Order: sequence, then C-alpha cells, then structure tokens
Amino acid sequence: MARFHQLQQLLQQSLRDLHPESSGVESSEDEELSQALTRLANRLQHILAESTDQNFLNREILPSSILPSPPNSVPSPEVPNHLMISRDGVIQMANEAAVEALGLDVAHIGKMSLAEWIPYEEWLWIRQQLSKTQLSQKGMTWVVSMKLLPKALMKMKCVVTPLLDQSGNLTSWHWDFRPHLATLSSHPFTQLFQTLETNLLNGQGLDECLKYICEGLVQTFGYPFVWIATVQDNQRIQLRAQSLGSELDWDEQGPIWWASIARQEMMAQACVASEGPSVSSETPHTGEFSWFPSSFNLREAYSLPWRQGDLSGLLVVCSKESKGFPSSIREWLEGVGQLIENLMARGREIEQLRLHSAVVGSVHDAVCVTDPHGRVEWVNQAYSKILGVTSQQAMGVPLRSFPHAQLQEAWPTIDSVRPEIDYVKTEVMEKGSQGESLVFEQVLTPLLDDQGKVTHFVVILHDVTARAVAEMQMKHQAYHDCLTDLPNRILFEDRLQLALAQARRDGTLLALLFLDLDNFKSINDQYGHPIGDRLLRMVAKRLLTCVRTTDTVSRLSGDEFTIILQGLDRIQDIRQVAKKILDCLSAPIHVNGQDIPVQTSIGIAVSPKDSTDPRRLLAMADQAMYHAKDFGGQRLCFATLEWNME
Repeated sequence: MARFHQLQQLLQQSLRDLHPESSGVESSEDEELSQALTRLANRLQHILAESTDQNFLNREILPSSILPSPPNSVPSPEVPNHLMISRDGVIQMANEAAVEALGLDVAHIGKMSLAEWIPYEEWLWIRQQLSKTQLSQKGMTWVVSMKLLPKALMKMKCVVTPLLDQSGNLTSWHWDFRPHLATLSSHPFTQLFQTLETNLLNGQGLDECLKYICEGLVQTFGYPFVWIATVQDNQRIQLRAQSLGSELDWDEQGPIWWASIARQEMMAQACVASEGPSVSSETPHTGEFSWFPSSFNLREAYSLPWRQGDLSGLLVVCSKESKGFPSSIREWLEGVGQLIENLMARGREIEQLRLHSAVVGSVHDAVCVTDPHGRVEWVNQAYSKILGVTSQQAMGVPLRSFPHAQLQEAWPTIDSVRPEIDYVKTEVMEKGSQGESLVFEQVLTPLLDDQGKVTHFVVILHDVTARAVAEMQMKHQAYHDCLTDLPNRILFEDRLQLALAQARRDGTLLALLFLDLDNFKSINDQYGHPIGDRLLRMVAKRLLTCVRTTDTVSRLSGDEFTIILQGLDRIQDIRQVAKKILDCLSAPIHVNGQDIPVQTSIGIAVSPKDSTDPRRLLAMADQAMYHAKDFGGQRLCFATLEWNME
C-alpha cells in the first residue's frame, strides 16, 4: 500500500513537471504523454480508494468462534461506550463512558448530532449507509474517525445495531464504539465480548452468552470443566452456564453434585466473597462441598468471584493437573472475569430496557414522550392505535394537548428546578382513529436530570370517555325535563339569574313569558295521558321554533312553560314574539291520527320595569298569565297594564 502511495505521488509530480521538462517534445506527443500519465494516476487513486473503503467498512462482525491464545500479561479491558441516536443522527441516550469520551454536555442530549464528532466526509458516507433499507435489519461494523477528548481524532471501531419496534419498524440506532484493535493492545477475549454484546442487542439471552464463554474456555484452551453461577440479594445460588470436555458426562453426576453444593452456605459465601480469586485443590473444604463432581477426577479449580450491583457471581475453571493455573493464566482469567462483569452489566441493562419496553408497549393507555417544549419524541403502540397516527407521523409534532399554561406556573423557565412537583393532570378531548371524539385524563410527568432540570415529559392519556359521557348524561338529567328534554325549573332559575345580570350590564330589556295550556286537562281526560304527553312534546318543539338559540324555553311542571327573551330594546319586540307563539300553537296538533286543538294563555313580566328580582319577576308573569285566562284565554297579557292597551 505504501508503494502505491509513493507511485501515485511520483506520477503527480511528473504531471506537474511535464511541461517545463518537455520543451523538445512535440505538442501532440506532449498531450498523449500527459493523458497517459493522468489515466495511470486516476487508476492508482481508484485502487487506493477501494482499498481505503475496504479498511474503512468492515461489514462482518469478527468471528467469535476463533479465540486467541492467552497472553503472558493482560491489559485492562476497554470500557464500552454506548450511544443511541435517532434516524437523523441526533444523540438520544449515552452512557457515562460515552459522555466522558465525547465531552458531551448531558443537558444537550436530544439536541446535538453525532456528526459533530465525525469528519464531514465520513459522516456523509455513514448517513448513506444508515439510509439503505436493506441494512436496517442487521448490524454493521465500521472503523470511524472520531473527535474524542482532548479533541484528537482517533480511529474507533463502531458496532452499529438497529433498534426496531414490535412491528419491525426502525426507531433508532445503537452505537458501541471502542478504540480500533489495530491501534491498541487488547484482551484476547475483547473481540468475543464485543460480539456477545452485539448478540445481546440482537435478542440473544444472557445465559446463552455465558454458556458460549464456558464453551470457549473448554474447547479452545482445553479446560475440562468451566461453570458460572450467580446469586442475588442472598437468594439461592443459580447455575447460569456450564461446559465440559467430551470425556466428561454431565447428566450422570452434574445435577446431583450441583443440587448438593447449591444448598450449602459455603457456596453462597464463595459467590459473594470479596477477597478475590483463589486456587483450590480437589477438596478445598471439608464435608460434601467441592468445586466439581468427584467422578470427574480433576485436580484443581480456579474460582473468580465478581460483583455487579446487587448481583454476585462466580467463574470457576477446573484443571486436570495440579498447579494448572500459573500466575500468567490467573492474570488472564482475571481479565476474563472483568469482561464477564461488564457483559453481565450490559445484559441486565438490556433486559431491563426490554422489560420496560414490553411493559410500556403492552399498556392499553396511549403513552408518549415529549421534549421540554412538548414536541413528541416517542409513542407506544396504543397511542398510534387509539389516535390513528403512525409513530413517524407523530414524531417531532407538538402535542396538541400539552398543558403549557399549567407548566408555566410550575416551571417559569425551562431551566427551573422544581422537584417537589410530581405531575400535572388535565382532562383533554382528542379525535380517535375513527374520527370520534374521545375524552382523556392526561397525566404529564417530568423527567429530570441529575441537576433537577426537566429533560423530557412522559404523557399518559387514559380514556375516560365512558365516564365523561355518563357524567354528562347524569348532569343533563339533573337539569332537564325528562319528558320534553327542555331545561327544568333548576336550570331555568339559574339561567334567569344570569340573564338578569347580563341585561343590567347591557342596559337591555328582559322578558319572562309564562305559558299555560288552557284546555290541557280536558285533552288528558278525553285522549288519555300518553296522548297528553305526546302533545306536550310537540308543544315544546313548536316553542323552540319561535325563539332564538340565545333564548331559553323551559318546562316548569305539567302544562306550564316559561320563555326567557334576552337582548330586546322595545316592548313591541316582546309583543311580536308572544303573538308569534300564540299563532304557532293555535294550529291543531296532529297526534295519533287526530288533530287536537290547543289554547294558550301567556303572561309577560319585563325587567327592569316590573322587577329585577327573579322570584318577583316569575310571580308577576304567573299572575299576568291568570289575567289572560280571566279574559277567555288564547291571548297574552303584560304585568304592566298600560302595555296591554297598545
């Protein structure tokens, strides 16, 4: 490769010097030589580009079935750096190691693109690769230049894995980046553990990965028996993985041996011990305790305890020979133990993420996550199903029901620290997937960083449409007449008070009409109460056609109705509406095949002339109605007598 570079440089220099050095060459020969050198230089550049791309893009995960021999000394394993980026490259999550390596401000997570740490040309190529649909279902491995602290470019090996939702749609990318192995001396198992972490992300179980480690130690290095056990919160110890050489039979002695030692307190103590690794002979303790079944005829066992949070573990490697674990091998196995500890931490983290994802995904309520300004960043399946939008349609769109006003009181600025406020609950109405109106109880909970500042909001929308409809029905029944569905006396009195207050503010007239059917008793006696009820419903419908939507028609009881007329300026306007009502009701009402004539008496009281007190006004309208009856009915009568003369 170096020779190709040297040859390319010589050709480029020749092209630059061609004209000064070829004064004796004819013009046509000069041009032909120049073209030939140019073609050769371009070809070399193409070869170099292909070679560089081959080194830059390594799409195959390193084969984990080939394990190198243990070295004489074991360097410290590299700490994994994990990132989660959106499809557009925005950093959504980062572990502590990645935050430290990139010098990333935690407050800027969700706002900064990974492109800020990668050279422009390489980032363009990466974006092209991430956009290819055929690659969205599998992982990729690249060697990428990254600007790490202290702002120096380093070659990093990046394992990029797609994260999919339950429908198989791409939601984001997981990046695991570490120093390129070509530039660092690394533990011989590092490649294997990087592969296992990728397998964890792709859905492989943690116990499968642990078993693969045991098999690697047995098959590659000839250890006859290797096993891994864990215990959590002083519970019973569990055998997580084991592997044996072909000459040993686990089914014959293994289960009996494990059942015996798993009950022993010594085993749990060895698993949670903090003294460090130890080499033991065939009978390290008295009694039935042993690191391996006696029928295996092994000589030594190397036990390596480790701890990860509340989980304690033990790696045990058994040998056929005494003194089978010299210091170099023990140092190497200690490195394996540290890698297992890292793998367990990663595995438990992924299991928790999968559990949380499964829990949230199975919730029947609509759930979404927004940024501090209310723009949607994630939705669960129920959100898409209930509201009829895909996750792609919801992403980046401001949440319409976001309670800005309530949050402004809780957090005056986005950087305000108010940890004492747990959530904000509101009731909102949204359109469902079928266009129907749905009522939700919305609970918005802030997610805070270490400094107590809001980074995101979790919004849960609980469908309370059935409850809201039931409450509306109960409220409607409490304030409306069950026969005619007109406002009843309770709602009438409330609206009369409001209308009087409005009339005082506007300086307008308010008229209260009190109506009574003159011949309703005879109708009931002649046709029966069912016909009478149907006639009352027809009267209510006719009354509604005679007034404006801003007016109120009520049924107080029996055949008594009231009408509140608002915003009138002249008595003549009131008289015209009353006459319109008399004319409307004078036409016979067709019920059950019969035309039934109806006679009506109307009493009218006007505020402020007659009274501004609602009870007094109603009494005066009632009294005026009886005056109308005294004059033979089927007429109107004002409480103010002089208005009847017009």
